[in-house]
Amino acid sequence: MEKFLINHKIWLEVLTFITVLIIGCFQISINNRLKNLQDYIAIAVVPDSRTGKLNLLNTGKINVYLWGFDMPDRKIKFQKPRLITAETGDASYYWIDPPVNLQDKQEFEFTLYLEDEFNRKWISEHGGRADKIQIEKDGKKIDALEIKVWSYKTYEKKWFIQ
Repeated sequence: MEKFLINHKIWLEVLTFITVLIIGCFQISINNRLKNLQDYIAIAVVPDSRTGKLNLLNTGKINVYLWGFDMPDRKIKFQKPRLITAETGDASYYWIDPPVNLQDKQEFEFTLYLEDEFNRKWISEHGGRADKIQIEKDGKKIDALEIKVWSYKTYEKKWFIQ
């Protein structure tokens, strides 16, 4: 009888160890997922009707550095990156010029080259469209272009400044 109790106790301990190991692995997986959710990268692009610029807002959770961007009419790469701080709402942003010589109903795409504070590199893809509108200036109606912008996606990808 005593031998049976010892074997039973050993099997119970082995079963407990395996259960704890499985639960621990699931917990590590959950913790990694939560960490990834906390450290997400997101850039919103908002046209500024007062200046005609495109404001880049960091809507993610960690600081992002802009190293350059590609527009249809130019490719800009910076020697030193521009910081776009996280969680500051629209109080902190960087701006870029939209493409020049846009026509009515013309769509365009552009790419941002980003790096986060953990030295991971990201690509952020966006699009836009120019539409002709009429505005009133000095009591006269004049034609102007209104720029609308949207975001496609932001994803981690290695890129190199040339």
